[in-house]
Amino acid sequence: MTTTKITKRGLQTSGMALFASALVTQLAAAQVSIDVSACVDLTTPEERLACFEAQVEAAGDASAEAAPAATGAPARSAPPEAAPAATGAPAAASRDRDEDNDAPPPDIIAKVAELRETVPNSSLITLDNGQVWRQTVPENYPLRPGSDVRIYYSRWNAYRLTSPALRGFIQVERVR
Repeated sequence: MTTTKITKRGLQTSGMALFASALVTQLAAAQVSIDVSACVDLTTPEERLACFEAQVEAAGDASAEAAPAATGAPARSAPPEAAPAATGAPAAASRDRDEDNDAPPPDIIAKVAELRETVPNSSLITLDNGQVWRQTVPENYPLRPGSDVRIYYSRWNAYRLTSPALRGFIQVERVR
């Protein structure tokens, strides 16, 4: 009976070979060739990957510049960020407006009108403003009808419910 010993070095090598073959397949489809001989001699996987990515980006940039020249279309003169916005304002100002649109939703301050346990340690919470929220992660949080709560959007892209009378928070999602 033959057994194969898998080592960390073997996994790294096979992973790099898989990446290289995928890279060659994509480049063949795009009809672009690159020389990765300098990348193969690098010692750490991170350095090799960075080298491969730099080679691919350089090849992609070269083919993007060659394609318009071959078709007679003018080459791109500047990235879109450097060009002024359609309104005549600088691009930085338009990016600031986009960031304002991505502002988190305002906090919701309400009282618990009704509380129904759906599964152990997970509740369906109806607020006095008519909104219904479901606890997404089952954990003990002793809310009671009449409790003041605050629901806010966290930086981890989830809503949290907290009560000033209790410690901590629970994750919730809006049902209605």
